Amino acid sequence: MSTTQKPYHFLIRRAHSLLGLVPIGLFLTFHMFLNLTAHGGAEFYDKVIGTMQSVPGIFIIELVVIFIPIAIHAIYGTWVVYTGQSNVLRYKYARNWFYIIQRISGLYTVVFIIIHVYLMRFVEANFSALSAFLSQPLGLILYALGILFAIFHFVNGLWAFAITWGLTIGPHSQKIWMYAMVLVFIFLSAIGLANIAAFL
Repeated sequence: MSTTQKPYHFLIRRAHSLLGLVPIGLFLTFHMFLNLTAHGGAEFYDKVIGTMQSVPGIFIIELVVIFIPIAIHAIYGTWVVYTGQSNVLRYKYARNWFYIIQRISGLYTVVFIIIHVYLMRFVEANFSALSAFLSQPLGLILYALGILFAIFHFVNGLWAFAITWGLTIGPHSQKIWMYAMVLVFIFLSAIGLANIAAFL
């Protein structure tokens, strides 16, 4: 890579990292908590979703705040996966495994989001439709893995974000941050899987 490409590449990586946190990570967290409304039953969930979809300009908001950032993050992330080189077979350190799982989870999450958006935007976006989809074994596995992979991708990316942006400098602060991210992963995963259970 030439020296003229390095600043450009550096800025792209920073933008990609920032998009993973804001707005994508924040939206993921919001989405997890929003779906807690499923525990209130079909009528309550459908009412909340209907209210969200009736907000003036909601499509433009979703396009600018959610879909475009996700598309940019996914396209560049796919390029990173394609051009990256894993040394997990030579150096079996935990971070090397996280490196490869981060890429696998990213690719799976892209596919999951496409399916999820199709179901919620072009089929019926209601409790009964999602419940029917999740009642099928493949649908249940797809969503369970999708939620866990999406949360892992966000949390592991958040761990790397703190290092990339100089928030956790030394090994001690990075270790504490890792423990914090493990707790966040467990917390969000418990919410996500509980939400699936609510539809069943």
